[in-house]
Amino acid sequence: MVNNISKSSLNNINNFIETRFGLHFTEKRFNDLIRSISNAAKQKNIGLEEYINLILSNKLSKEDLKNLVNCLTIGETYFFRDKKLFDVMRQRILPDIINDRKYSSKSLKIWSAGCSSGEEAYSIAILVKELIPDYEEWDIEIIATDINHSSLSKAKKGIYSEWSFRGVDLSIKNKYFIRMDDMSYKLKDDILKLVKFYSLNLADSNYILDGKIMNNSDIVFCRNVLIYFSKYQASKIINRFYNNIVDGGWLVVAPTESLFLNDTSFIPVNINDMFLYNKNITKNNISKSFDNNVFNNIIIDENLIMQNEIMKNEMIEYRENLQINNVITIKSKNELPKKEKLDSQEMEAQEFETIARSFANEGKLEEAIEWCKKAISVDKINPFYYYLLASIQQEQGDINEAVISLKKVIYLDHNFIMAYFDLGNLNLKQDKYIQASKNFKNTLVLLDNLNEDDIVPYSEEMTVGVLKCMIKNIDHKGDFYGKV
Repeated sequence: MVNNISKSSLNNINNFIETRFGLHFTEKRFNDLIRSISNAAKQKNIGLEEYINLILSNKLSKEDLKNLVNCLTIGETYFFRDKKLFDVMRQRILPDIINDRKYSSKSLKIWSAGCSSGEEAYSIAILVKELIPDYEEWDIEIIATDINHSSLSKAKKGIYSEWSFRGVDLSIKNKYFIRMDDMSYKLKDDILKLVKFYSLNLADSNYILDGKIMNNSDIVFCRNVLIYFSKYQASKIINRFYNNIVDGGWLVVAPTESLFLNDTSFIPVNINDMFLYNKNITKNNISKSFDNNVFNNIIIDENLIMQNEIMKNEMIEYRENLQINNVITIKSKNELPKKEKLDSQEMEAQEFETIARSFANEGKLEEAIEWCKKAISVDKINPFYYYLLASIQQEQGDINEAVISLKKVIYLDHNFIMAYFDLGNLNLKQDKYIQASKNFKNTLVLLDNLNEDDIVPYSEEMTVGVLKCMIKNIDHKGDFYGKV
């Protein structure tokens, strides 16, 4: 990591980026800033110092600026990310809107703001198609916007690798995707046609698409996006969202971005332990509403905060700056340590893990493996980093190396459920049926210690019951063929 750039230069670069794109890096995220501009310099094939001079002298070309913003906004996403949220959408929010419109306008408008490579927008499209059998007779607009041109280009193609299906039910993949080869899947045309992608900077004062101002959205998804902006800029974006959304409509943000909504015109509503934000609660009787002081006693799942380095730093900063009282943190089964308990090495390892995930999401698997191994070199006894490495190796098609990594996971943690399950699947690909059978049985033994509705740790929101059902539907042949 480059560390010889002066603080004044970084502040000037940060000011340039905020002025040009609206994006903001706190001092705690200056390492992220350095890494991003270093990547942009490499893409331009010039030295970092020369690239910085081009930034500060405002001599970057339009293409350079596109590449820079691509490097600044690498995100991580996958289909149906946050199962609980999509359950709320499926069971409560969308049915209410659909029932209200099916005998009148037959219209629905949803905006995925900061859509990255498109998985969220297409997940919404799949959900809408499932809930509206006669969807072709409706006026349905699913709009997806992002500032990252590279991500938008990928999204428009609708081609995804296994990495984008983490925790997704196999039936979704089979029903809505066409398998292109062992590594990639393409969305079917009926889903592709439901989503329109646009380049848009949320920091712009007006949101204009196709020459028209964006308005009348029923739902706006803006998850893990506000963290890229200063608190002042985020408040302006939220105000523009409020003006965009119809009366009774909804804004959806990530749990760690909830404090941005404090003292805004949106009203927080708790639906099945999910906080969503309503423009006019008087039109909805879905659940009990809360006043704007709801966050004085909110229970925050620390695991959600700690999963992402950027979110974690921002949340700690919000707590300090806003002096929130009575914030309670609860632990979950796969909780990471709180920041104040982490030593510098653990912090560094988590930063490397975040970078690895970002590269994996961009399909840059060699880089992802490199950064994952850096995390392991810092924290050699953390089984999760080996599990992440195994996931990337599987994505790369390197089954043998993935098996080795998963065995290391199990050596370090005999109760790591998903390691046994993944190892069983890889054994099947190797035609090692007895070993597969043993690993699936080990998985079931560990699952029997949990409740059916519990989320399996590191499974991307898969419940115990679902994983048991998946195993029972696998024909692993070990008891019959005796292969090893």
